Amino acid sequence: MMDEMRHWIVRDGNKTDMERILSLRGVVFREEEKDKIDPRFWRWEFLEGPNGPGLIYIVEDGSKIVGHFADIPRLFSVQGGPILGTLSLDLMVHPDYWRKGIFAAMGRYGALRVKQDNGLFMTAFPIRLETILGLRKIGWKDVVKLPVLVYPIRFHGILNRYFHFPPLSLLAGGIARFFYLLFFGWKKRKETNGVEIEKVDEFDDQFDQFWQKALLLYPIMGVRNRNYLIWRYLRHPTRTYTIYRAKQSGEMKGYIVLRKVELLNFNSTVIVDLLALDEATLRALVGKGVQHSQRKGTDLLAFMVPQGHPYDRILRKRGFLPSPKTFQFMVYFHSKREMLNSPEKWYVNWGDTDVI
Repeated sequence: MMDEMRHWIVRDGNKTDMERILSLRGVVFREEEKDKIDPRFWRWEFLEGPNGPGLIYIVEDGSKIVGHFADIPRLFSVQGGPILGTLSLDLMVHPDYWRKGIFAAMGRYGALRVKQDNGLFMTAFPIRLETILGLRKIGWKDVVKLPVLVYPIRFHGILNRYFHFPPLSLLAGGIARFFYLLFFGWKKRKETNGVEIEKVDEFDDQFDQFWQKALLLYPIMGVRNRNYLIWRYLRHPTRTYTIYRAKQSGEMKGYIVLRKVELLNFNSTVIVDLLALDEATLRALVGKGVQHSQRKGTDLLAFMVPQGHPYDRILRKRGFLPSPKTFQFMVYFHSKREMLNSPEKWYVNWGDTDVI
């Protein structure tokens, strides 16, 4: 398919375009997510996904690629049944071609291609205001805000970013920790009912058995079966994750995936993915995340979750605080199913993106 527009064209891309796409990324994003310029990352994401290769759209001016957009096929559980959707990502336009209609042309082209491949909706996690506004103009809908919640681990490490004087940071950090514990620490921690946490290095059959119980927890959720988890966390060519599993009486009850990153200019541990069958399991897994962060010496433990979701409410009571960083979860609908546009129906987190 090819749509000619002025002196540039929009067309389907493929693996032969990889080198020029990565070159464009180096211009547009520069210092951001440097590992995405690695060809191994590109092949993992666009060629090796568990639901098939990605749909790639490029804007070409002569021999130059000046625009790029893509959709990664993704299965979702919608009221327990599998539905095909996509993750839309890597929308980039060369600075020399801004304000020439390329953003809108790629967006419309992508929507048509996903519809042709029988995808019922497209999802995106934009953070830049100009991207959010651009997506709205071509028919995308705001579904729910995704605040980044943070749990302070090392108060003096956090404050030293501002004071740049360790003795003062230690003093102020001690005071901050006292008042934080005064507010949150007095509350009696709920029992975890014999939930045991173990570190795992592989996703075995128990993860599939767990998923069959978990898929009905929330009306709309990206499929997290064993096949997807292996691709997302174990086959990733440039990133390393730590995985813990929760069990009770020998039965798997949940899991948490962690990664150490720089976030908000702090040395942080991020909860990339989190899923639990009940609140006691959730609390036990998050507690393990806190312990892991303490051992790693990070300043913060962070999690991105839909505003108002049960995990949002539970973790705020647990001592997680809102940060200045918020993502917007947006969806482009090819289906008229009303529930897809309901904020309270969705559960998404960083594991549903390629950001972390």
